[in-house]
Amino acid sequence: MNYFFDTYALIELIEGNEQYKKYFSETVITLRDNLAEMYYFLLKTYGEKKALFYCEKFSRIVVDFPLSAISKAMLFRYANKKKKLSYIDSFGYTYALEHDLAFVTGDRAFKGMKNVEIVR
Repeated sequence: MNYFFDTYALIELIEGNEQYKKYFSETVITLRDNLAEMYYFLLKTYGEKKALFYCEKFSRIVVDFPLSAISKAMLFRYANKKKKLSYIDSFGYTYALEHDLAFVTGDRAFKGMKNVEIVR
C-alpha cells in the first residue's frame, strides 16, 4: 500500500518515533503545504539548518494539490467542522482518498475515517 503523510507524521518520522519505522520501505507522499508546515516547525524548534535539510530531503515526495480538488476538500472540512480540521489536513485527506492512499496522522480527529492510520 502507498501512504500519505501529514505534517504530524513527517515530524514524528524526523524525531525518530519508532512507530514510523514500518514506513521506511514504503512509498510515501505529502503535499507542498505539509512540507511548509514541517519546515516552520523545524525552524522554530531546531533552527534553519535542520529545516533546510529535511525540506530538501522530503522535496522528492511532494505532490501538488490540484485546484480542481479544492471544492471537495472544503466540502469535507465543512462536513466535519466540529472536528476543527485544518485546511492542510483537509487537502491531504482528500488527496489521499482520491488516490487510494492510507492517510497517516497522529491526529485523533481522524479516528474512524476511511483509509486512516493513526500512529502516535
